[in-house]
Amino acid sequence: MSQKQNDKITELLERVEEAVQQSKYEDAARFLRRIAAYSGLSRDMNKFRIFMAKAGDLYRKAAEDLWKKGRKLKAALLFIEATKCYNTSGSYDKASACEEMIYQYYFSMRRIKICSFEGSAQDLKHIGDFLRSKGDLETAEDCYCWAAEKAAKEGKFALSGGLYRDAGDCSWHLGNTGRTAEEYSKAAEKYIIAKEYFEAAWHYNISGFLFILDGKFKEASEMARKAGAACLEGKIPVILDRMSRLCGYLSKGYIYDAEREWSNLRRKMKANYVQLIERCFMKVRAALKDRGILQNINSRH
Repeated sequence: MSQKQNDKITELLERVEEAVQQSKYEDAARFLRRIAAYSGLSRDMNKFRIFMAKAGDLYRKAAEDLWKKGRKLKAALLFIEATKCYNTSGSYDKASACEEMIYQYYFSMRRIKICSFEGSAQDLKHIGDFLRSKGDLETAEDCYCWAAEKAAKEGKFALSGGLYRDAGDCSWHLGNTGRTAEEYSKAAEKYIIAKEYFEAAWHYNISGFLFILDGKFKEASEMARKAGAACLEGKIPVILDRMSRLCGYLSKGYIYDAEREWSNLRRKMKANYVQLIERCFMKVRAALKDRGILQNINSRH
């Protein structure tokens, strides 16, 4: 470690001591995190873990003080920071204790009306991100939806769209196709209000394909129509407009037209979306074969 870095650490340690004396534990924790970063850069991982654990202790102390004062949202956010520090330092038992407090706060808030939540949509996003990082996708999805509603009430429609998207991502990983389609549709609606036409068109399209997989062809057709309208309004590149046409063809059972459109699109798509659309073809062909909702029409021409 250079002399300049040693001097900076000495300065930061003095600031930590001063902040602790003034009961400014959150500030002290931030300073300790910076010291840990210097230790990490110099590859002194033992000191890095020690300073991160101490930062966790101070975040936890700040959180506990706020909890006692009834400022439970801010406390929960600081418990999240403490958890990150503890996990990084290997102090897993302490991390678990903080996680319990976060869950206690979240579930207590969900039992009351949304209007009683004292924080912002961004605060809820932080909690949702934490829940998703723990692999608790069901609770994270719920939190993101709640945050999306909150963001819409705040007039932050682009943020609301992103939060519905995050909720949809959780649903997707949980294997719930129908719910993912609905949440992506909500995301697209908020992106339209925010005039984020590319994001709107993309999420309308993906929602449409997912509705096809869920057997909801009418809803899929509507998503394709809205995606096309978003492309027109936002002057979106041709690939998304082609996706909307493909979705529309599939939703109506026009396999010949869909295959022709897909032949131009397939090589431009990422593997996971290729798999999604190939599954849609299988779903539509099965519906045509069974003479269910759709008519066995090979072409509109």
